[in-house]
Amino acid sequence: VTSQAARADVPPITVKAHMNQKFSDGAKPMTVFAEVSQNYKPVINAEVWATLESDSGPAQTLQLLDNGAGADAFKDDGVYSRYFTKMKNGRSSLKVRVKNRDGQARFTFQKRGGAPYVPGYVVNGNYEPLKANYSNISLTSTSTGESFEVVLKSTTPPNFPPNRITDLSAEFLEDTVLLSWTAPGEDLDQGTAKSFKIMWSFELKMLRFNFSNAHEVNISGISPQEAGSVEQHSFNLSFPIQNGTTLFFAIQSEDKELVKSEISNIAQASKILPHLKPTEVFEIDLKFVFIAIAVCLATVVIIGIIAITTWALTPRKPS
Repeated sequence: VTSQAARADVPPITVKAHMNQKFSDGAKPMTVFAEVSQNYKPVINAEVWATLESDSGPAQTLQLLDNGAGADAFKDDGVYSRYFTKMKNGRSSLKVRVKNRDGQARFTFQKRGGAPYVPGYVVNGNYEPLKANYSNISLTSTSTGESFEVVLKSTTPPNFPPNRITDLSAEFLEDTVLLSWTAPGEDLDQGTAKSFKIMWSFELKMLRFNFSNAHEVNISGISPQEAGSVEQHSFNLSFPIQNGTTLFFAIQSEDKELVKSEISNIAQASKILPHLKPTEVFEIDLKFVFIAIAVCLATVVIIGIIAITTWALTPRKPS
C-alpha cells in the first residue's frame, strides 16, 4: 500500500498490510497489522484503521496500535497491530486506512537499539516476522488488501483470555509503590477485562513459578480500563520500605468468564539511597587535630634540639 508523494523528490508513504493467517478455525486468534514507513523509515503516531469486510455479514473495524502491548511487539516501530477475535464463518477481505492524526504523525530515523530491524507480530507469545503484500493508495485512502477464510469448529464463538501484560513497570516513591501498565482486554486486546490480581514478593522466582502463593495487593477499588489504556496504581505496603529493599511485582488479568491471562512480565523496584558523606564540621575538626598533633611534635623536636645544643655549648669546669 503506497501513497502518492507530495513532491517528486519525496519518497511516498508505504503501508504493508497483512493477516497472520489466511485460514482460521477459531482455535487461535488472528492478527491484523500494517507497517507504515517512508523510504524504510518508520512512521509513528499515525491513525491506522483496519476494516474486515465479510461476505456473510456486516464489516468490522479495528484501530491498529503501535503501543508495544497486546499483539504489538514493539512500541513506536511503525508496525501497527491488533488481534481479531470476533471471527465469523465465511470469507473476508482486509482494508487498511492510514491518516495523519491531528498532524502528529512523524518519522523515526533509527530503529530501536540501531540493530537490523525485522517487523513482525506476536502470536501466543512467539515473535513472527512480517510478510506483506503491496498496493498503491494515497495516505488518507482505503486500500483492499488480502482476503482470508474462517470455518469455525464450534457454533459457540471462541472465547480468548485477556492478553498478557508485557510492559508492567514499578517504582518506589518514598514508602509508596507505583505500578504502570497497558490495560489488556476482555478477549486479548479487545474490550475491557473484568479484574486484575497484583502480587509481590522479595524473590523473583516466587512470582515466576509460584505466583498464587506470593503476597497479594488489595486492589478492591480498581476497575480495569478499556484495552490499550494506560493503567496506574499506587499503594502502601504493611511495612516501611528501607534503604536497600528490592521487591518484585506481577499481574494476572481475568475476564467475565473467569478465564485468566498469562502472568505479566515481572517488574522490579529497588530503593537505593546514596551513602551520607561526613559533615564538613567533622572534616574540619579532623584537620585541626592533625595540625595540632604536628605542631606539638614539631615543638617537642625544636625544644629537644635547643636543649641539646645548649647543653653542648655550655662551658664545663675542669675537674
